[in-house]
Amino acid sequence: MHSQTETISTPTGDMGVHVVRPEGDGPFPVVVSFHHGPGLDQGSKDTMARIAEWGYYVVSHDRYHREEPWYQMKDRSDDEIQRMFGLVLGTTEDQVADDLGALLDWLPSDPAAGSGPMGCIGYCIGARSVLCTTRDRGDQFRVGVGLHPSFCTTEDPDSPHLGVPSYTGSLYLAFGSEDTMQPASANTELIDAANALDKGEAEIHDGADHGFGVYGGAYHEAAATRSYERAKVMFERELRA
Repeated sequence: MHSQTETISTPTGDMGVHVVRPEGDGPFPVVVSFHHGPGLDQGSKDTMARIAEWGYYVVSHDRYHREEPWYQMKDRSDDEIQRMFGLVLGTTEDQVADDLGALLDWLPSDPAAGSGPMGCIGYCIGARSVLCTTRDRGDQFRVGVGLHPSFCTTEDPDSPHLGVPSYTGSLYLAFGSEDTMQPASANTELIDAANALDKGEAEIHDGADHGFGVYGGAYHEAAATRSYERAKVMFERELRA
């Protein structure tokens, strides 16, 4: 695998992007990875490589660059957890969308990045960004994958789950049965909306906790394996047609 980290310009300052892709010239179909709340840690990078091994150009951008470059949660202390949640809740989806626009403007400068339909995958708060991206850029992003989604079913008039019925691409969502932070029971409307799509699917994995799809921490082998199997099928169907 080839990996690289770049710094690109955005209207609100410099932003880091991390790329993992196969060796060779490409071009490879692009999958944007929205990292989880604790930042783009090593487990997240290893997870990007898992997808890149299927033949994709996987790129993640720094969600928290306005606060500091490449923040990573350092420990599980109360202060650090409070800081992480402050970053999660303090970064708006409008900011994420602006950052995605800057990333998409940069991608053509790398000849290894394909110019065709794209996919996106997100973890925790990153799954919220997946739903917003597929809602707002559904013609371009033909696959959305969200693992252990957070803050996706809310009382807000723009709650991400409300946009799901309009999506025409492939959508896969997965929850852990043991997730008490963002339980499946609080996302019934989202799950029902995903399963109602022609190419949508939502699952609840027995025994898995929040974070089951990222190496390290709460990683759950059976739940992750099943989720990536379904993601691979959808990426192949939509991005390699």
